[in-house]
Amino acid sequence: MVWPEEMKKRIILFFLSFAALVGADEPSRSLWDYHPIHLGGNLLRLGGAEVKPRRGDEGGKLYFRKSNAFLNMLVPVSETTYFFPRLEWNTITMDWNQNPKFRTTHFYYVQFGLMMYSTGIEKWRWIARLDYNIDLEHFSQPGPYGLITGILWGAYQIHRKWHYHIGATAYKGMEGQMLYPIIGLDYSPDKKWTFMAIFPIDYSIQYQAAKWCRLAIKARPLRERFRVGHREPEPSAIFNYSSIGTEFNLHFEKTRRFEIELYGGYNFGGSFYIKSQGGHRAYYTDLEGAPYGGGNIDYAF
Repeated sequence: MVWPEEMKKRIILFFLSFAALVGADEPSRSLWDYHPIHLGGNLLRLGGAEVKPRRGDEGGKLYFRKSNAFLNMLVPVSETTYFFPRLEWNTITMDWNQNPKFRTTHFYYVQFGLMMYSTGIEKWRWIARLDYNIDLEHFSQPGPYGLITGILWGAYQIHRKWHYHIGATAYKGMEGQMLYPIIGLDYSPDKKWTFMAIFPIDYSIQYQAAKWCRLAIKARPLRERFRVGHREPEPSAIFNYSSIGTEFNLHFEKTRRFEIELYGGYNFGGSFYIKSQGGHRAYYTDLEGAPYGGGNIDYAF
């Protein structure tokens, strides 16, 4: 098959533009050289945390675990802006052996997400993301069993070593809503070190040991909100879990092809509450500390 000369020029121009988008040193002959489709998964395990109900009831222990598998894709819009549609399957375990409100310990939900990344405004980097979660066992009831989360996050280069961060993150659903500001700074004195303090999403000290390896000490906030089923002592109850931990983190990467992250640390505890179907009659607890660990993997093709 012989292609017209104009068609050849258009094809070459497309691949040159895409190479500029991803920062390639030289143009590729195929879009698939940039591996736009990503498959992966995450795993987190938190050891038994002592529970202290504020009403003085018997405490027991709470175990928290989360696993997911995801599929996302790079969709370029221009040389400075592109989208990441994403699909996730998630399972969480909230196992409190003295739970007076519900017996279920394993929960499953699917998450639909869309993220935009842009460097189109000089000295700015913007991320906007919107996610919708829904319980797989109550897929036909998106009102009571759906949760919307979003983030708008901008980073501005004050100096080649400094950025400030602004934005907001929020959720709405399951008889609750919350809006948090995003504010903070990052500092990179050289190509090896980066210090980040960005409320409420990223607190870390990172060291680039090699092109393919990064070491870090990080804080990891954890938060889950879910609604249980109808056949429980407290039917359709809503629970909300939140805590924070500190970890040692290892990140390995082969650019645009493969990433793996391993981490382990100590969670300092937090809080856990259960509310009625309408968001009333709150039952509050406090949690003590426990060790945790986990990992992430991302493979592109």
